[in-house]
Amino acid sequence: MDELSELMRHLRLQTRVFHRTAHCGQWTLDAEYERKAMFHLVAGGSCVLRTADGTADVALQAGDAVLFIRPQDHCLIAPRDADDTVATLLLCGYFEFDSPLAEVLLASLPAQMLLRHHPTPEDMASGAPAALLQLIIAEAEQNGPGAMLLMDKLSDALFMYALRQCVTSGTVERGLLSAISDPCLGASLLAVHHDPQHPWTVAALADTAHLSRAAFARRFVQAVGVTPMDYVTGLRMQQAQSALAERGVSVAEAAVIAGYATEAAFSRAFKRIHGRSPGASRSS
Repeated sequence: MDELSELMRHLRLQTRVFHRTAHCGQWTLDAEYERKAMFHLVAGGSCVLRTADGTADVALQAGDAVLFIRPQDHCLIAPRDADDTVATLLLCGYFEFDSPLAEVLLASLPAQMLLRHHPTPEDMASGAPAALLQLIIAEAEQNGPGAMLLMDKLSDALFMYALRQCVTSGTVERGLLSAISDPCLGASLLAVHHDPQHPWTVAALADTAHLSRAAFARRFVQAVGVTPMDYVTGLRMQQAQSALAERGVSVAEAAVIAGYATEAAFSRAFKRIHGRSPGASRSS
């Protein structure tokens, strides 16, 4: 499995389409922003994206999607020449992750990304496959049984294509996404994600990268933004949380998964990261 696929498997992406609406004539949709990455997909018609930072308006056509990785005041409005007889169909959703490592990933991404249904010749890397967009649009238009879940699952791929766009275009110079493309750090990240419970040390990870311990640690922190062992701990903690929630393991077993010698130390660290005790996360 390639590094990006392995990373996303552990980050456990779940997309929720929370808003599906049609607009005619002159209209404005103000975004009510939560502390989550979100997207808007124009499933039909056209509109204009306006942000509060003073940048130029962006015209969006059917099949275009805009992703906001970090909170930004914005709204979608009707074009000036909107036709009262032509409806604009919008889908809005959130990208959620069940992992403490998600913050590290999102911090490495541009605040805003645009996926064009029909990219310009100068920006061919910015598109998502027409077939994917057409499937999402068809579900939005038909609204048949199971349409919401299908739109959720299909919209997962929007995020993946946005990540691929960042990797292939080289627009991300630092952070987790750039690190997985690094020939040295990518191998180390893949090794950690393949076997988080291995007794990793900085020296052992440096060996997988074919770097000295000091050079590896420095390069890792510069690229990812956290120390190698903090990253390993975060990954183990995510697996412990999943084991508690999905398999109902005991807190003691979860502590072993996370690599903690005592249940008490694990519980303190778990609450600091997740905001609740391990017991509160455990399925009955």
